[in-house]
Amino acid sequence: MTEAYAGYSIREFLLHAGEFSRQLLKKVRMDGAVYVNGSQEEMWRPLERGDEVAILFPKEEKGAIFPQQGILPVVFEDDDVMVLNKPAGIPVVPPFDQKEPSIASYLLFEYEKRKYPCTAHIVTRLDRDTSGLMLIAKHAYSHSLLTKRLDFISRQYVAIVEGEFREKEGLIDEPIGRAEDSIIRRVVSPVGKPSKTQYYLIQSKKHCSRIRFKLLTGRTHQIRVHMAYRGYPLAGDTLYGGNKVEGVEGQALHCERLHFIHPWTKKKMTFTSEPPKLWDEFA
Repeated sequence: MTEAYAGYSIREFLLHAGEFSRQLLKKVRMDGAVYVNGSQEEMWRPLERGDEVAILFPKEEKGAIFPQQGILPVVFEDDDVMVLNKPAGIPVVPPFDQKEPSIASYLLFEYEKRKYPCTAHIVTRLDRDTSGLMLIAKHAYSHSLLTKRLDFISRQYVAIVEGEFREKEGLIDEPIGRAEDSIIRRVVSPVGKPSKTQYYLIQSKKHCSRIRFKLLTGRTHQIRVHMAYRGYPLAGDTLYGGNKVEGVEGQALHCERLHFIHPWTKKKMTFTSEPPKLWDEFA
């Protein structure tokens, strides 16, 4: 511990230097333990310069999702985070049936195999039929730090839309809310939440265009809704007016770049992923 925090209580130190959420701090106090220089201590104990603080986190509840064996396409992994390259056609978490195969159920199975006492902490989600990079926190502390700094996480997508898109680049700034007649579908709505999508044209043909997107907000189905609103639904996105594409699972949308600040090392991390090869056959 540095001199700057000398005289702080353990609780104050964890809140300020450790950036613990109050919820996580409460869980440690109730079911975990705090050690200073190897001896278990109470949260009120004041710290001195040079003290070494160690935290024993409580075992996490696994929840209702049923662990299942499956392929986890791991791009990167350390003690705190995992980056996956998700294929299209599988949900990140099961929407209804908790026994449905999902990225979360595969994670839980892998954690049980490793005797790892944590649940699945999803930081960046993707729709069932969206492929590409996604970020996982491997424990509650990592998850807390990452979700506290969502502005430090950026994602770049590439998609194929129907029609000849002519604008080179621009910003769609239209609020998005839930459709009144559906629990799944979203629409541009004056009473929706602020939603901003930057776009950059990669290639335009008569029947379809390839576009790169950067999300400035993170609304459900944001790219899909904004492009349908502009009259260029994503290829294969039948929920928002697109036509089904043979051989392609759902909408042609892929998270090709993920950038974030590592929650512990503070190192800038950037990962990239190519879209499915099947796209080249129809666009």
